[in-house]
Amino acid sequence: MTDSKNWFLHGIRRMVGDDLPLETETCRFILISMLDVFMTFLLLYLSNRGMMTNVVIESNPVARFFIEHWGTNGLIWFKIAMVILVVLATQVVAISRPIVAQCTLNLGSCVVGSVVIYSVYLLVQNAL
Repeated sequence: MTDSKNWFLHGIRRMVGDDLPLETETCRFILISMLDVFMTFLLLYLSNRGMMTNVVIESNPVARFFIEHWGTNGLIWFKIAMVILVVLATQVVAISRPIVAQCTLNLGSCVVGSVVIYSVYLLVQNAL
């Protein structure tokens, strides 16, 4: 497993250079975004099974569209696709404007982090 992981990272580094641009900011953004996916799934799961005092719905209309048409799996894939899009876009921008890409990832982490904190608040307030 370790050899295949090292081979993969070596291939990426060979394409983009020695170090990947904005590794720390990118990892932070991905981690916080995955926490958002988990918290959204948890809130919807508990709400749909009557395990919360209030009904919780997705407030983002685009994400709600994916839930209505493809269920929770659609929502998860939508959120993952948005994370991939942001990460790829910031990596492209980082080639010529690294400060702009860094600020974009940090702002994105703050925004998504606030959503995660609000989700935790909803979970604590509405759990039975």
